[in-house]
Amino acid sequence: MQTAAPNTSARTLTVVTPENVTVTYQLAGVVTRTGALIIDMLIQGLLILGLSIVVDMVRNIGFGVDHLASFFGFIASFCVMFVYSIFFEMLWGGRTPGKRVFGLRVIRDGGYPINITASCIRNILRFADLGAIILPSGPPQVLWGAPGLISVFLSPQYKRIGDYAAGTLVIHERSASALELGANSRTVSAAAEALVPQIRNIDRLTRTDYRAIRRVLARQTKLEPAIHAGISEFVARPIIEKLEINFQPAYQMQYTDILEAIEQRYAEEYGIL
Repeated sequence: MQTAAPNTSARTLTVVTPENVTVTYQLAGVVTRTGALIIDMLIQGLLILGLSIVVDMVRNIGFGVDHLASFFGFIASFCVMFVYSIFFEMLWGGRTPGKRVFGLRVIRDGGYPINITASCIRNILRFADLGAIILPSGPPQVLWGAPGLISVFLSPQYKRIGDYAAGTLVIHERSASALELGANSRTVSAAAEALVPQIRNIDRLTRTDYRAIRRVLARQTKLEPAIHAGISEFVARPIIEKLEINFQPAYQMQYTDILEAIEQRYAEEYGIL
């Protein structure tokens, strides 16, 4: 995708897809991002509290397992603090539990979905946004998120330090799934809309599968209907089998409808590629 200049007054960003479709995203501001962060921190706090209770119980068992329990407790706490966000962003297409509550999603610059590299960078650098300073002696000092807040306020795209390093944005996912598209957009047919509830196991769909679907659908108006229907069937059959969709077409052109439904379902779950 090619990125256009952000509209800072409306907190929006416009991108143009390879299919020449204009998509407008609403950027997430400080309030919603802070709310999502608080929810995630509360969940992490509860997880660490539960871990500490389990570790204390194991320590009381005796038999020399107290040091082993402390070691595994430290590793588990580290994972909760640093792997939590990465895990959920990969599992839910750029969303943590807190972001899901506030309807937010992390994407890469240009509207691309987040990948493991970007997620690791932005979350590992959270200590920089929090202003964590490791001193030679004494406990770490934290500047209560001041560096990250200053970065978000000064950035035209509301990016914190980790977002700059990873090349990511935080958007309101409703603006992505609602598809504020330009005049060149392709609307989803009523037949495809009716098939969307039947789409299951969308997590099995790879990005390569999704891009193949997009390419086929983008050529719908450029090919003869019979030719396009044949191509749609060729692409759709293995995907239908992979997703275990109970779909029995009455005629060949319905394969285009099922591809549209799969595209719509994927966009709702993971955002626009």
